[in-house]
Parts: sequence; structure tokens; C-alpha cells
Amino acid sequence: MHPFVKILSFIMLLLLSNLLSTQMIWLLCILVTVFALKLQFNKFLRVVKRMRWLFISIFIIYAFDTPGEYIHYFSNSYAPTFEGCRLGALQIAKLLIALASINILFATSSKEHLMLGLYLLLSPLKLLGLNIERFTARLFLTLDYVEELAVKEKFKFNFTQLDALHSAHDHLHEQRVITLQSPSFNFYDKLLIISIIFSALALAVFKVFS
Repeated sequence: MHPFVKILSFIMLLLLSNLLSTQMIWLLCILVTVFALKLQFNKFLRVVKRMRWLFISIFIIYAFDTPGEYIHYFSNSYAPTFEGCRLGALQIAKLLIALASINILFATSSKEHLMLGLYLLLSPLKLLGLNIERFTARLFLTLDYVEELAVKEKFKFNFTQLDALHSAHDHLHEQRVITLQSPSFNFYDKLLIISIIFSALALAVFKVFS
């Protein structure tokens, strides 16, 4: 699959997570989570584990701050509501969809392909006078340098690394030439692009008039 189509599909999944019904959101969450676990089981579990406090915070905020029917096993002065628990769990499901989708995107694409897909996606902004080539090159070099730091033994990030990142970025930008080779779009890529565009328009129209 072309990297541009992969990024477009990722955006479509995020859009669907905000437009689908509750049952469909949970179904989508299960599907993309299982796929992400199949691709990179340990890595995806580590990402979810790092996000656990955010998940807990979201659930608590929605559970105790959403009006509705109180859960009777708690005192009414601090009881969560059924509606709040459902909304909190739904928000966590949406976050899982985003995490699983981006994990799938990175697991199935190289860094060069991701930069190429992002470049093609942002290309229309050239009409506004934005330098997309420069932005893509800077992002590529920044990710490359961050990846080098991350693999160092006993690496601990601190604010002094920001200065090192800036200086190294300028040096690399002067010395290195980046070439992105774009594969051609096959029939299935074009069909998927058309399907995504029409699906997004159909969902938008349905959301407006429903």
C-alpha cells in the first residue's frame, strides 16, 4: 500500500472514531487493537502501559463529573454515574483506536515512506506559500537524531538535549541531502483513496442532517 494511502487511512480511522455509533466504536477498537497486538505485541503493550494513568484520569473525570444515575454501591456525596462510566470508557476506546492505528502505521512503514506520505498529504499547502520540502526535511532529520539518542545506553532526556538537537539539526541540514522516492499508485491505492473520500463526505453529510 502506498504511504500516502496509509496516512489517509489513519486519518479516516480517527474521523470514524468521532462519527460512528457507540457499538461501532467498540467494534473498531477491538479490530485495530487486535491487529496492533498481532504486529507488535510487546511494543504496543508498553505504549498502553505508559498511557494507563491518562486512561484512569479520563475515566475518573467522566465518571464523577457527568450527570446521571448514581451507582448505588457508593455514597451519593461522591458516587460516580452510570452515564459517566460509559462516556469515560468510550473516550478510552477512542484513544486506543488512535494508539493502535498509529502503531500499525509505524509498524508497516519505514521512516522514509512516512515522510513521503506526509509530504504528499501537505503538498496542497504549497498554494499558500508554505515550503513543504523544508518542513519535511527538518522533520526527517529531527526524527533521525531523536532515534539516535533513543538507542544510546542509559540515555535520559533533559532540557540540554533540546540545544543539542537544535545544533545537530542545523549541522545535518547543511551536510545531508534527503531524497524521497515515491512509488507509483496502483489500482487498489486509487480505489481506496476514492472510497475514503466518498466515505468521509457521506459521514459528514449524515452527521449534519441526522
